[in-house]
Amino acid sequence: MRPLEKEYRYFLEIMHDLAEKHGAGSFVAIKGHDILGVYPSYTDAAKAIYPEHEQGTVLLQRIEESIEAMTVRLHTPRIVSTA
Repeated sequence: MRPLEKEYRYFLEIMHDLAEKHGAGSFVAIKGHDILGVYPSYTDAAKAIYPEHEQGTVLLQRIEESIEAMTVRLHTPRIVSTA
């Protein structure tokens, strides 16, 4: 299992509830299946979490309404060669 995969999967399970309770755009800190806190910004979350927890051991994730809101779709036009 990749680092923080367990935390991310747990986040996906509870994302909708977090969005209802705290609103989209907030950041949640998760370690294992424990919510360490919810913060208004990434900076606030990092300042609160990293003094006590090593980086890479806690998931700091932006709360969104749905998985679709987290999805970025990129379109790169095909380059046509004239040669």
